[in-house]
Amino acid sequence: MAAVKPFLLVSALLSTIAACGGGGSEGTAACTMGSGIDKTCIEIPSDPDDIQTQNDACVNVGGVASLACSHDGADGACQVSSTASGDSQTVTYWYYAGNAASEKASCISYGETWLTP
Repeated sequence: MAAVKPFLLVSALLSTIAACGGGGSEGTAACTMGSGIDKTCIEIPSDPDDIQTQNDACVNVGGVASLACSHDGADGACQVSSTASGDSQTVTYWYYAGNAASEKASCISYGETWLTP
């Protein structure tokens, strides 16, 4: 399940974060949702002034906020790039479901970039 359209899994979180500004590359806000094989962690480039706001948005949708996703036990990550209002942003989704081949295939099929831990 985690490999299918990774950018749809956390649309509520990203909508909240997008409304907060940010988009700089000076720092990173991360949000872990779920646990075990249902765990996904999202890393979002953030201006230092926006990290706390993004951490709050993560917690508000039931996630655990941090400054980076753990790579321990990760299958890999899908980097999803988007542009809105003239600002480009690359969000990285880390997966832990134990199905790296399927997750990678899904990521690449959407034209995104797969990273290994």
